[in-house]
Amino acid sequence: MQHAFGRSLTLGVEEELFLVDRATLALRSGASLIVEHPPTKQLKYELFECLVETATPVCESVEELADVLPRQRRVVAERAEPHGLRVHAAAMHPFSRGADQEIVPEPRYWKMKAEVGPDIFRQLVCGLHVHVGMPDPEACLRALEGVLRWLPEVLSLSANSPYRDGEESGLRSSRARRLGELPRSAAPPVFRSWADWEEHTAGRDYTRMWWDVRPHPRLGTLEVRIADQQTDVGRAAAFAALLQALAAEAIESSPETVDRDDYLRRQRLQ
Repeated sequence: MQHAFGRSLTLGVEEELFLVDRATLALRSGASLIVEHPPTKQLKYELFECLVETATPVCESVEELADVLPRQRRVVAERAEPHGLRVHAAAMHPFSRGADQEIVPEPRYWKMKAEVGPDIFRQLVCGLHVHVGMPDPEACLRALEGVLRWLPEVLSLSANSPYRDGEESGLRSSRARRLGELPRSAAPPVFRSWADWEEHTAGRDYTRMWWDVRPHPRLGTLEVRIADQQTDVGRAAAFAALLQALAAEAIESSPETVDRDDYLRRQRLQ
């Protein structure tokens, strides 16, 4: 597999954002009105028509990222406004239901629907995905183990989805439970070497492995996917800084392999 590793601790962030009706604040389809055709790298579709995803360019510092993130949200808000829409940044909508939403009519989402079945409508969730540039594949695997041990705490700090389907869930992150229903979720298997990764992903689309953290060799990054989407854009930048620091420490050390059963137990406590 070709890879793009070679960057050292650069940052990139993907934000998944809800589109809501300006008057009722209920979810409303509108991505096809906002996203350019064809979509750009910075603004693109997600699974549902009531979602859009922004992606920052590669940022060399947290300060650069903190400048880019709010500008990207403003672009979405400005495009949404003429259509009677607003942007809502959270990990789950408090009262709108997935079963009432339209899926974006693209082959990759049809494929996902075919694989997951009717439960796909339970995946109406928004996450904050942080990409940290890695110098080489082996460093990426060291960073994965080092960061993984802290992800239950990162989830706890980021939790932003206490409501689902119009009810208080009793959880701080309902989104995490919903993601856990997907195949190939939670912690990835142990990769002792990059050859292990290549063997595991051979002939498969690794972006359909919805782990909490995973290598993203096409981008040359470690992608951390555990955090709930943040309402405050400043908190989104802060989580990117935290994950960058955890990755930097792990690259310089030789972290022990995380016990996956213990990880899952700790993650479910959040």
